[in-house]
Amino acid sequence: MADTRYSNLINTRFHDLLISYDFAKQHNGLNLEAMGDLFSEQEQRQLLDVEQAAKNQREADLQSRQSNKQKKADEINLLVSEAVATQLQDIETIFNKTLAIQDSIPAILDILAVRAASVARLEPLVNNLAWLESDLIQFVNLPVYRKVSQGKPVRVDKARTALGYIGVDNLKLVIPSFALRKWIPYSTEPFRLMKRKLWETGLGAGIACRKLAQIHGQDPATAFATGVFHELGKSALVRLYLRTFETIWKEQLEVARGRRLKEEHEALVDLEPDGRSLRDLMMQHTARLSAELVRRFELKRMNLAAPMMEYAQGDSREMSPMADILAKGIAYSRYKLLQRHGLIAKHEAKIYFKENKLSAQEVGELNKLSMRRLNLRLEQQ
Repeated sequence: MADTRYSNLINTRFHDLLISYDFAKQHNGLNLEAMGDLFSEQEQRQLLDVEQAAKNQREADLQSRQSNKQKKADEINLLVSEAVATQLQDIETIFNKTLAIQDSIPAILDILAVRAASVARLEPLVNNLAWLESDLIQFVNLPVYRKVSQGKPVRVDKARTALGYIGVDNLKLVIPSFALRKWIPYSTEPFRLMKRKLWETGLGAGIACRKLAQIHGQDPATAFATGVFHELGKSALVRLYLRTFETIWKEQLEVARGRRLKEEHEALVDLEPDGRSLRDLMMQHTARLSAELVRRFELKRMNLAAPMMEYAQGDSREMSPMADILAKGIAYSRYKLLQRHGLIAKHEAKIYFKENKLSAQEVGELNKLSMRRLNLRLEQQ
């Protein structure tokens, strides 16, 4: 993980964008509130003394309410952050309950990692996961992939048929992608678009890592899975933060209501989860938490946890080839998300690539790819 000054700036901007586009613009653009102050003096001179006095009182009341609200928000988010940090010590609970990761997925990944992988070995594990069975069947019935017989589309309704149609090589990409989508929070409100961005950056990192592995003679399937799961910890952190905020907020609101603390109740009633607090938690804990969760997969044939832990530790001077690929793939994926939203300039991208050791050749090859779709080719059978 690049720890240079400029990469820190870009990585912070990327995390701001995960919260929302407006949040990112606020931290990287003009301060409109400050600009508004330029006009306040002229407006004040135009008001009558009585009007000015009333305006001053309203502003004082508003400022007092905002101050109380901000103070309460700071108190609650400190409690939430501390509570989340405590929960992060229990990896087993996060693995089994927060994300509800089922053992069948690691078992499938291990089977796909060997040459003897077959549909017959995969089918019982897939049938054990109703959501995966449904997703695979739905996938092969998409218009772009649907089988055609005698000029007519054929609907697939069995997991075994879907597995055979997709094929083992494609499943090395499909299974990690579907697993990531399953573990991303169903809702990330009030950060409405975060869910989609988590999906796009996970898939994008997987696609970038796969291509880099092909360039450098490493295993593409391992690189893809490592990239896809590199921010699995974010999904856990978002779930933990939102649930913990909801719990603490309700407790504080109930206390204020019960004790008839009017000002405190008013400060609490409209509070929402805080983007800055969640961003800071993600930046601080994601990499290591992701590595710990993937280590809990206990994979026997696919080495994902080691390069992820190397990346989390951040010493690029001693990274293994796969960890180096992971770091580059993550950097490129973040660049692409920022680029799509107009939040990174060309000169900034050049510095970012240089600091993350992405060569012009690598960037050129990655620029040819879509970071948001697998573009699989399924063989008609």
